[in-house]
Amino acid sequence: MKTIFLVALATIILLCSSSMVTAEEKPGIDILTQNSWNGSWASDEYSLLILQNGSFIAGSYTPDNITARDPGLLKGTLSEDGCTFSGIWSEAGTVSLILADDGESFSGTGTVNQEGLMEEPFTYTIHGTREGTRQDVNNTWTGTWKTGSKTYNLTQNGTALSGSYIPFDLDSDEPGLIDGVISEDGKIMNGTWIETGKFSFIMSDDGLTFNGTYTTELTEQAVTDSWNGIKI
Repeated sequence: MKTIFLVALATIILLCSSSMVTAEEKPGIDILTQNSWNGSWASDEYSLLILQNGSFIAGSYTPDNITARDPGLLKGTLSEDGCTFSGIWSEAGTVSLILADDGESFSGTGTVNQEGLMEEPFTYTIHGTREGTRQDVNNTWTGTWKTGSKTYNLTQNGTALSGSYIPFDLDSDEPGLIDGVISEDGKIMNGTWIETGKFSFIMSDDGLTFNGTYTTELTEQAVTDSWNGIKI
């Protein structure tokens, strides 16, 4: 009886060991060789297109509602195991503003770069008014300006202009930077705007979803929010 018990016990141990080896040796998804990131993904408010070729990876995203969100680019790198795609997201476009004769307001248009699945460029109008008194009579664009959705802080130095803007509602838009050139008569500013932040996506074991985070600034103190997606 003791012999039978020992044989049975040895058999059970052997079977368990065999199962463990089989589980450990079971091949998983090789993200790098199978280019598992490659393809279309869907997340809240965006459609993403990610292109992967081995360790090379890049992407773009298009909002479901172009009037509420901007399209953008994803540039980054893959971790050694290919599971994590992290880098910098960016949204950009152009802006053209005309200063009123009294120097107290401006109006103009802006565009959003045609990225991702956008079929045509998106153009919008801008109207702003000066906050407070004029700070520099020789550089009339310098100062704080408010539009219907943002506060702009602009600095003019001759024909060069630079500045930043902060949306009233940080949940629906991101802060950004402006660089431009002012016409010789000081009335027209043509330039570009850009919004950037960090992102990090981690792919699931089955390669069908990712869980991620993003920030709306490049600083270490930037607030982190979630950005998750599924493959479609």
